[in-house]
Amino acid sequence: MTSDEGTPVRVHIIGAGLIGTSIGVGLRALGWPTTISDASPKAERLARGIGAGEALKETDAPDLVIVAVPPAATSAQVLHALERWPNAVVTDVASIKAPLAAAVEHAGLASHYVGSHPMAGREVSGAAAAQGDLFRARPWVLCPDGADPGAVALVRRTAEALGADVVVTNASAHDAAVARVSHAPQVAASAVAAALASLSLSDLTLAGQGLRDVTRIAASEPTMWADIARLNEANLKETIAGIVDDLARVRDADDIGEALMDLVERGRREATRIPGKHGGRRRDWTPVTVIVPDEPGQLLRLLTDVSALGINVEDLAIEHSPQQPVGLVELSVDPARAGDLSTSLAERGWEVAS
Repeated sequence: MTSDEGTPVRVHIIGAGLIGTSIGVGLRALGWPTTISDASPKAERLARGIGAGEALKETDAPDLVIVAVPPAATSAQVLHALERWPNAVVTDVASIKAPLAAAVEHAGLASHYVGSHPMAGREVSGAAAAQGDLFRARPWVLCPDGADPGAVALVRRTAEALGADVVVTNASAHDAAVARVSHAPQVAASAVAAALASLSLSDLTLAGQGLRDVTRIAASEPTMWADIARLNEANLKETIAGIVDDLARVRDADDIGEALMDLVERGRREATRIPGKHGGRRRDWTPVTVIVPDEPGQLLRLLTDVSALGINVEDLAIEHSPQQPVGLVELSVDPARAGDLSTSLAERGWEVAS
């Protein structure tokens, strides 16, 4: 096991999907010697072709093995890696940790296993969608449980090298939390999207940015989510039951307006607790909406003008008008600078909607 700062770490990645390939691309860009393998020769060739790692040789002895396969296959792959490379640290990227921790503990191999979960992803999957900076400024959870301190340090070093913000907890607490912060949003997004089935295409032209925001992750891969739901069944069912109870109270209320107002107010209060930029306290930014022609170079021109004014854009959203060749670009900025930004952009010829 090699974990000293500045010492090359030999990494082998099992699984050439989005996460595994992104890890490989990121580590190779840092100069880490990395190999990658996949049960699908086609996926492995693609991952190697885009720079995620070399082919694994029989004589290779990695210091760190990262298992990045579908959740249902993770436990078997982790145990196999621990047995094949007894001197290596083994980690994984599965979004459910308690069943894995139990399996490794039962096998008596917990000292070299560190459960981990990078809280990053995209609504598209596969090596072709990989990004070496996918984990930058994203939480990467470590669940050390019975691991040796040196093993934990090596996995931490790897996550931090990829730009992630490391969070340490135990496997059971992790699974309870992700049921609410990760799995429930997928269920809600998919349910809202599925409810659109009765609408015609003309009805869907009424969709605004709110619908797009809520349903963005509804394009996720279904099979993976089936595995996640089975592995985290108790926590997910408990979370869904709470959401269903809230919705049922609105549906069945004598005064639906009063009931919805209560739900929205509670939701708004909890939303303020979600961490903001760099994990800090969430702040209320002021949106400045600019009408931008849907033409090449216009968005760049807008951002160049904003930069010239010395105003930092904290967030950006784009909504395309379905009937007009323009887009609405919402720039979220410090409330103290919003008025200056609106005035200055108007002086520069931009049409400011708010």
